[in-house]
Parts: sequence; C-alpha cells; structure tokens
Amino acid sequence: MAEETIIRQTGMGFADQLPVPDPMPAGALNPRAEDYKKYKEVLFDPQYDGFGPELEYICDFPYRASKDVESSPLGVGFELLDHRTGYIFDKVLPIAKESGIKWARLQSGWQRAETVPGVYDFGWLDEIVDGLRSEGIQPWFSLGFGNGLYMEGAVAIPPHGNYFFSPTRFGEKGITGWTNYCKAMAEHFKDRVFHWEVWNEPNAGFLRRVDWKEHYPMGEPPEVYAELVKITAAAVRSVQPEAKIIAGSISGGAISNEYIQGLFDNGIADHIDIFTYHPYGATPENYYHDRMQFIRDLIAKSGRNIVMWMGENGRPSDSNLLGRGIRSTELSQAKYLTRRYLCDLRENMEVSSYFLICDIGNGYLPNGNVHSQGVIDATDPENYRPKLAFRAMQSFANLFDSKTEMVTGCFEINPWASAFGYNCLPAEVANGISVTFRRGNIPIFAYYHPTNIDCGWQVKPVRINFYLPEGTKLEKPILIDPITAKVYRIKQMAHWTDGNWGYLEVLPKMPLLDYPLFVSDASLLDSLK
Repeated sequence: MAEETIIRQTGMGFADQLPVPDPMPAGALNPRAEDYKKYKEVLFDPQYDGFGPELEYICDFPYRASKDVESSPLGVGFELLDHRTGYIFDKVLPIAKESGIKWARLQSGWQRAETVPGVYDFGWLDEIVDGLRSEGIQPWFSLGFGNGLYMEGAVAIPPHGNYFFSPTRFGEKGITGWTNYCKAMAEHFKDRVFHWEVWNEPNAGFLRRVDWKEHYPMGEPPEVYAELVKITAAAVRSVQPEAKIIAGSISGGAISNEYIQGLFDNGIADHIDIFTYHPYGATPENYYHDRMQFIRDLIAKSGRNIVMWMGENGRPSDSNLLGRGIRSTELSQAKYLTRRYLCDLRENMEVSSYFLICDIGNGYLPNGNVHSQGVIDATDPENYRPKLAFRAMQSFANLFDSKTEMVTGCFEINPWASAFGYNCLPAEVANGISVTFRRGNIPIFAYYHPTNIDCGWQVKPVRINFYLPEGTKLEKPILIDPITAKVYRIKQMAHWTDGNWGYLEVLPKMPLLDYPLFVSDASLLDSLK
C-alpha cells in the first residue's frame, strides 16, 4: 500500500507528459573537441565559458602587413640563419610579411661570411636584409661569433662547430681580423642597417674562456666583453658614424646583476646607445620591473642617454626544451607572447624582439627534432604554417603601432557579484594586471591575471570598474581577444556613482584570463584600417 500511495502522490503518468528530447547534433557533447585535437587545449569562447549573455561576436580582429604599419616597437628574431640553415628564409618571408612587426634581429655569422682570410661573402645576408626591407621590416645585426681563421689553438665547440671566444684573446691577429670584419659589414650594409649589437649573451656561455673545460667559471669576465664592445663600436663607427651601437644581450635574472654591474664598472656605457636584455623565465612579469630598474639606475649613474631594448625571449609550443614550460602547447606559447609584448610595452622598451620567427629544424638539433620556439611551424619542411602565436603577434602589431600610447588610467578588476569595495575572495580570483593605452581619443584597456602559464587557468568572471581618461570615449564597448582574434560586443555597461562627485563605468561580468584581453570602443576598428 505504501508504494501505491507514493505513486499517486507523484502523479501517475507524469513521465508521459514530458516531451521527447530534441536530438543533439553530432559533436555537441564535446563542442570544442576540434580545439583540443589541434591545440591540446581549448580556446576561450563566451558561449561555452559562461559569457553568452554578456558578449556577442561581431567580427574577427583585423591585421595589417608590416609594409602597411608605419612604425612600431614590436619585432621578432630571425636568428640562426648565420652558419647553419635552421629554417628556410624564402619559405618564412611570405608568412612573416603579414605579421605587422617592424624589426628583425639577425645574426651576422663571421664564420660563415669569411672562410678565406680577407674575403667576405655577404650574399646570403643580402637576400635576407633586402627581403625584409622590401616588406617593411627593418633588420638589426647581432655581430658574432668567433672565427677559427683568427683563433689559433682554439677548438670549435660542438655540436655546430662554433667559436664562442673573444677575438681580443688572440692577440693582434684576432683583434685585426674582427675589426676588419666589422668594418666590412658596416661598409656593405651602411645604407640598409643602422643598429649593431655586439655578440650574443656573453654571460651565458657564448663568450667562453679558451680553456673553458678546465676552468670555472667557464665564461669570460665582464671586462673582456666591455673591451670587445669598445673595439667593435670604434670599428663600426669609423665607417658609419651615425650607427647605433647595442650591447648587453644579457640572459638571465638577478643572477646576472653582478655581471651587468661589472660591465658598467668597466666603462661600457661610454661606447653604446642601447642596452639589450633577454628575460627568459616561466612567467614574464616576475621581477621584471626591478631587473630593468637595476639597469636603468646604472645607466642614469653613467650620465649617458642609453635606451633599453628587449632583445630576445620566447618559449616552445610542443617540447619542454631546457625545462621552459610544462604545458608546451600552441596556446601556452601564444599566451606567453602576448604577456611578453605587454610587459615590454609597460616598461617602455623602445623595441621588443620576440624569439623566434620560425621553428628550427634541418639538423639544428643533434637528435633531429624540431626546436619549436618559432611562431611559424616547420614540422613539415615542405609546408610552413603560422601558429596561434603568429596570429597573436598580428593582433599586437596592429594594435600597438606608434599611434597607440600608454597612459595613466584606472581600470580595476573586482570579484564578480560582490559588494562594492568589499572582497574576501582569494587573490587569484579577485585581481589582476591592468594597463591603459589610448589611440587618439579611443581608450584601450588591457587586463589579465599573471598566473604561471603552465598552471592551466580556469576562466573566471569578474566585475570591472574603470574611469575614462579625460578626452576619451567609450560609447560602444567591445572586447578583443588577441589570440583567437575575435571581437565581441559588450552588451552591458553601467554608470555608477556614490551620489557625490565620484563616478565609474562598470562592466558587471567579464572574463578574466591568463593572457591580455582588451576593452575598447568599436571606433577603434575603423582607426586600424
């Protein structure tokens, strides 16, 4: 009887009143399966990440070819084309020309350019320099490395037979050989290249003692590199007086500070116009400002007008090279690129050069694998293709040309649906980094959470409060995702005041990601054409 009573109370035949479920389309149970199959991660999508009511897709974010961008601080490295063919330049250029970047770092390759004493072959470099310039990309040179013709007794370093030794350690023969080479380079390219960097990462194994196997530390002290810079600057300027001399090319974090201090103690500032830094690390933001300020303080003390460039930095997309990155995917690489560029823009770097334009293959790695730090995939040597990081590069290059400037702003990230001014949530869901730019009278607000990219960030809803800089407008707000290159209309925005003199604009619910998104006005799209 008890069972019959329950049936009556719940309503006999209730199930018959329910409609038959609509059939689900194929793949609906995993709508982003294609994303995961291709990228090993899923890309941000408002529909599936819980922001459908707040964001409406309106268009893809445009990009411009480098030739169509007048000027910009953004660049990319074309390294490793010197003494070995790590990738095929002729296959890279048709893709790279659509990047929008304006600077390209090249390695000069003394050992490749001079195989017979006093005879220089720059033909291979002419193709690269002229090819880049024809597409609106300005090359700058890293002069290096050594040359066995002038380094008697030195043994080339495997696996590629490099001579990572200072010419100054080989007497008059070494100094004269190097000086003549630098003069020949400056003479040959003086009408096409105007920035000359001395060596690469002298503090990180690329400027070694000849007896490095038996000696610790294996690298040359800073005074040796400072002397090399002095000699190189004089050689280049004797041919090209207006040349900009670049030095430093420092790799590493605070462990490099003693070496950098030694460079300035030995008078490097007297010979250079630009100091470069390579801030490798898992999280671009960590300690970056303090490291740059350390160098800037030394520059200020020298009394010289020296600017800072970020000369090289990147991460792989599908291998855990040298322990850099656990989630080595195309998406994590693209996230890193956006955060790297934004960090350098925040630090007012005159140039930011991302490493690297293309994967390195063709026998560069001894095991035959492809070194995947490129923004162009070369896994298939016959068919190069742009990665997600390349599309992100296009977005940044289009957005941050010389017409966009950083300004002081107020763009606050707060917990979603919490009382104003009250927050008891943990920091990882309640805040982030925000940077304000403007393009004419159009504001551009960048925001993201600076978590470690390898952690696997879950999209979080946040409320955003902001004050519009004077003279700017935000009438039709949009959200730009630089990686997926999609633009969304922001459907809800409120004007909030405390009833006195203060007021803010409020975006009630927005996505917080571990890479920058941009809030701006729809008129921005017209300004980028």
